Amino acid sequence: MIGIDTNILLRLWLNDDPAQNKRIDALLAAHGGMPGSLLVTDAVLAEAVWTLKSAFEQGKPAQLLAVRSLLDETAFAFAFEDREAVAAALSLFEVASSGFADCLVVAKHARAGCGFTATFDRGMRKLPGVKVL
Repeated sequence: MIGIDTNILLRLWLNDDPAQNKRIDALLAAHGGMPGSLLVTDAVLAEAVWTLKSAFEQGKPAQLLAVRSLLDETAFAFAFEDREAVAAALSLFEVASSGFADCLVVAKHARAGCGFTATFDRGMRKLPGVKVL
């Protein structure tokens, strides 16, 4: 298993640097054939989606498509800390006004059996299982 960093995901999603994308293609060919061989951690995924929005001005549809592309990928074996939490976060993000990272936090807490997610972030108040203090 190898870990995939944020900048690798961004290049993969944006396909905006031919030289780097060629190296990514070689990496995927060499290491992406075994199930679970390419790890995308929660931190990397949240940072990559945030960067799509903030630095590349990609709207919510593009952000949804990017995450979905990893979950649905069959040619390469992307693994996640908790695939079900990522899928749940994606479903929340699709209908919520909160960012993907907030949705991932809530989904991870729910999967861990937390009674609720405590926060000061009023933007998260409409997410299920959130209590604004």
